[in-house]
Amino acid sequence: MTRATPTPRRPRAPASASQQRLDPIGGLAAWPIAPVVALIVVTYAIAATVSRPHEIQIEELAVSAVVALIIAAAVLVWSARPDLAPFTRTRAIVVVALGLVAHVLAAASAWQYNGMIQDDFAPIGLGLLLLALAPFRPWKEILALGGISAIIVGATALVQAPFLGVRTPPALFAIIAMTQVLAPSLAAAAFSRQVVNSIHRWQTDARRAIRGRTEENRDLLAHEVVDHRVKNLGADVLPFLADVLERDALTAADVKRARSLAFQVRRVLVAEVDHTWLDDLIERERAALTERGLNPLCVIADPERRATAFDSDQRAAAGAILVALCTLKGFDPTSLVVQIDGSGPAPADTAQVTQAFGTRGALPAPATDTTTIAIVTAAQEQAAAQARTQAQVQAQLKPRSRSTGARAVDTITIQAGISLPPYQRRRALRPYLSVLRAVFSQVRVTSRHPLLTLEFDADRSGSNSTKGT
Repeated sequence: MTRATPTPRRPRAPASASQQRLDPIGGLAAWPIAPVVALIVVTYAIAATVSRPHEIQIEELAVSAVVALIIAAAVLVWSARPDLAPFTRTRAIVVVALGLVAHVLAAASAWQYNGMIQDDFAPIGLGLLLLALAPFRPWKEILALGGISAIIVGATALVQAPFLGVRTPPALFAIIAMTQVLAPSLAAAAFSRQVVNSIHRWQTDARRAIRGRTEENRDLLAHEVVDHRVKNLGADVLPFLADVLERDALTAADVKRARSLAFQVRRVLVAEVDHTWLDDLIERERAALTERGLNPLCVIADPERRATAFDSDQRAAAGAILVALCTLKGFDPTSLVVQIDGSGPAPADTAQVTQAFGTRGALPAPATDTTTIAIVTAAQEQAAAQARTQAQVQAQLKPRSRSTGARAVDTITIQAGISLPPYQRRRALRPYLSVLRAVFSQVRVTSRHPLLTLEFDADRSGSNSTKGT
């Protein structure tokens, strides 16, 4: 009997996940929901209040209820703005709390004179506000806020039941009032959960496919790197070794030549190993600016190679803002400076362990002939000198590192000169800042015309996923 192979279970999305966090670009598209819902809530509140003057006994409380609901709608629109992403838990609680205050004030303004609860604007407005949270907050949080709000609204309806115009069991009034809040909350929670799970499944499948593709291309990439190294050696080193073997003698000039070749080979290999995705990105942008007839000067300061620790989302977000700055009207091509420092140990260099290069920084194997010994010795001396220089640079930069306890935080700082009016600069960078705030733990923007400074932290301790909750 053949045993069926169990299907691997997909990892579940984290509890704090939302559409805005997992898909920042999709979150930008969902932003218009907030102003539309806010407009509906405010319009209905004003219309319902004006159309029921015979039920309102305390006009001040009625006006205060409408004002509280207007403020709640304004907070919703302001919190959902792309340039203020992510939508935090505190903002969601403020929106719901203001909606509950509006409900209590509206009930108090018509106490003992409310004809029926089906047309009360506050529960309906509160339900719509909860519905608008679907793209921005986790489904469990929406469900909890909706449940608490429904209990308060139901309790208020239960107290008002003896004074309503229709005689029916008080529990029925409570159920009707709770439904006006609970139904939109359940719909918002279901939408948030379904979208988050769909995005998470897609991201998991995409990462699995990327890993599989990487495994397939690893051998091919290793062979290409080996061929590239042999090509570099064939230009100078191999002819030199062949000449020494043919003469079967080693002179002082040969030793001197060997040291020079070792220095050149070491410099090329170190440059290739130390190259990061950030270097490649800046090189492409520098070439694009040169093609436009400009003379760019783009500086990268990443002595500890912390850029290698950025994940795919962080690399995409940082790369997008850099490309946007370089293509922005008014950009000064000689002003771009990118610096990465941080606290905690530097990232491990696991990405540089390949079949071609071996472990980065490892010493070569002992050689058998004197020429190779001379080359190896010179390479070791050069490596030691570079290690001492790098240690001095790190010691100088250490006081500038941010103290964050036991966490490992990489801080990337981008400075650029942008000769644009402030409102145009904000409008151009708003979508990119929204993505940065959804990906990185902290984003700070400093604008002193024409210099623009962006700072954002990449938390490597694993707590970044809960940022802004």
